[in-house]
Amino acid sequence: MATAKLVSYTLKKENNPTVLSNDIIAEIKGNDILVTLSEGMNLSKMVASFSYEGTSITINGVAQKTDFTSNNFANVIVYEIAGEDGAAVKYTLKINAITDDELVFESFILEKAKNSDLQQDVGFQFKGDSVLATTTTLDNKQLKPTFVTKAKEVLINNVKLISGQTTVDFSANNVVSLISSKGYRKDVNIKVKWVSATPHIYIVTDGNSPIVSKDNYLKATVNIDGKGIYADVNTTTSIKGRGNSTWLYAKKPYRLKLDSKTSIFGLPKAKNWVLLANYLDGTLMLNAVALKAGQLLNIPYTNHFVPVDVTINNTYMGSYLFTEQVEVDENRVNIADGGTLLELDSYYDETYKFKSTNYQLPVNIKYPELTAQSEVAAHQMAFQTLENLVFATSFPNNNYLDYMDKDILVNFLIVANLTDNEELSHPKSTYLYKPKNGKYCMGPLWDFDWAYGYEGSGVHFSSATRPLFSSSVSTRPGYKFFMRLLSDPTIKALYKQKWQAFKTNQLPVLLTFVDNYAKQIKLSKDADYVLWKKGDVNFTNDVAKLKQYLTNRANYIDTYVASF
Repeated sequence: MATAKLVSYTLKKENNPTVLSNDIIAEIKGNDILVTLSEGMNLSKMVASFSYEGTSITINGVAQKTDFTSNNFANVIVYEIAGEDGAAVKYTLKINAITDDELVFESFILEKAKNSDLQQDVGFQFKGDSVLATTTTLDNKQLKPTFVTKAKEVLINNVKLISGQTTVDFSANNVVSLISSKGYRKDVNIKVKWVSATPHIYIVTDGNSPIVSKDNYLKATVNIDGKGIYADVNTTTSIKGRGNSTWLYAKKPYRLKLDSKTSIFGLPKAKNWVLLANYLDGTLMLNAVALKAGQLLNIPYTNHFVPVDVTINNTYMGSYLFTEQVEVDENRVNIADGGTLLELDSYYDETYKFKSTNYQLPVNIKYPELTAQSEVAAHQMAFQTLENLVFATSFPNNNYLDYMDKDILVNFLIVANLTDNEELSHPKSTYLYKPKNGKYCMGPLWDFDWAYGYEGSGVHFSSATRPLFSSSVSTRPGYKFFMRLLSDPTIKALYKQKWQAFKTNQLPVLLTFVDNYAKQIKLSKDADYVLWKKGDVNFTNDVAKLKQYLTNRANYIDTYVASF
């Protein structure tokens, strides 16, 4: 009598090369086909090898051919074998998915040390059978992952993947196979979500009112899309314009005064923030580079900064620099307990101000907040004590440095010289502060739009050898004051020492920062160019000009300090 019977059943490696690392022989027990596999395998296209007694073998009426027909083993699989006598026997495939602790990644990371295009290490998170990361987009997504696993072997497209050595194309999702010492195999999906490197700030004023004043605030909402890199923020604020000459340009800068102190982009909580338009700056990097130089020199209270895209009332305004407002606060210039914050600025537009006796420096009192003109005298007298000593015939052989921090002064002047920020000569946007019972300290650094060779030429990077304090402006108060300080042999010697150390140790870091920052803002810069047509249509040309200028300027300063 004819019978219908399944004789053998195997899953062969040669028929399932992307899934199996060895042949899997099933146990046929009664009407069950028992197969042991590791959990996490991709079972969507499995090809079985089998032998049987009977006239046909089918699944749901579809004929099956050994070593050829593929099926999705994630579904219920029931084989039906017909005998010559018309009788049929059914066999159900049952998969025993076992856990193999070798078939996991203990860690998976893209290290900056092994991938020069990255700005920082990119860590991955584990979710089910996927390894996921979110990071800023790159032009070159050919990267070398570093990982730790107990698996005997790791394959990608059936090619061995070696930690920290094998280059993987992360522009698409990848399936990586882990193979254990027992021969089990597990597929893991490796996915990178590439996002714009630039967070986006959305501002909507009440009634969509246009921001037309730098004196009067408008109420508004602020929604910040951190792009998965920073925390999203949704809050309320007041907003107005800001700046002097910069407020007159087509692309406007803004001042935000949040309704409550808030941490934005991980920075310490505060209410007051600034959006710098950088309209004159075709690179959109000049303020950032100057502030980075200040950070490298450890100048106290140097601002943090984050490049952002800005949309106001549903209109894209371009790429901006988000930074702190220069102010006295526990998370800003922390001198609230009896300290003073002054701004030397020829606009001379604060309510409470004075001009110094000897150099006619325009001194605006930013802090404390005075309420009467009579309160100015004490601040004027304190500053005049310093200036009188600088102006005196006994200078520098007097005690003027008892009233001024020479290290901060020199670091401040190095940043000004490297960036050729000639606004010190006017002076404009030049801050200094004095803690209670402390010395006057230069800073915080501010406003580098007119630097990098721009002043007097109207073109950035026009000359890398023009003196910071040019004799052509020798009648200006700032020129007289700072040139006097630079005539002190003690300041010269300290300047030379600090510059040479910066040139050796920090300048290479600064140039690398330019490259990394340019990559970070490229998409934002391209969008800004479409809107404002500032800079070179090919951003890489602007980046090259900036780096060359910094290099040439550094060589010029070498010559400058050689004469000290």
